[in-house]
Amino acid sequence: MRSDKQRLFHDLLNDQPHRSATLAAAGAVLRRRRQCRAAKQIFALLALVSIVSLWLRPQPKAPGSTPVAQAHAKTAAELPVKLLTDEELLSLFPNTPVGLATLPNGKKLLIFPRPSDAARIMLPIQPADAAAPASPPTRQIADGRA
Repeated sequence: MRSDKQRLFHDLLNDQPHRSATLAAAGAVLRRRRQCRAAKQIFALLALVSIVSLWLRPQPKAPGSTPVAQAHAKTAAELPVKLLTDEELLSLFPNTPVGLATLPNGKKLLIFPRPSDAARIMLPIQPADAAAPASPPTRQIADGRA
């Protein structure tokens, strides 16, 4: 006994003109499927190779770090501190008008009357209160004696 599908195929394929058209269409469908399968396999292989190459490539080193000679970073506690006298501090700015003010709490401030000198020598300090009036740039030097 033949199934309905087998009878339908037999009826379709018995007619010679329809048979060649059906076979050509079936061949085209099979070729397209085979090409899609091959393209998927190639894509999967390329994806796998790229993932593995990204995983295995050496990581970039941080700029400035060399394995041959590495600088030892000293902390602030390791660095020697030399206290300057007022005269030594003021002598660091020859030919520049600068003032040294002592506050009531013992802190000392460098005052540059010309803003261009302050910008050239150090970064200006922004006032804590935005509504504060503009004053000549100052820099806190040290607590206590300096």
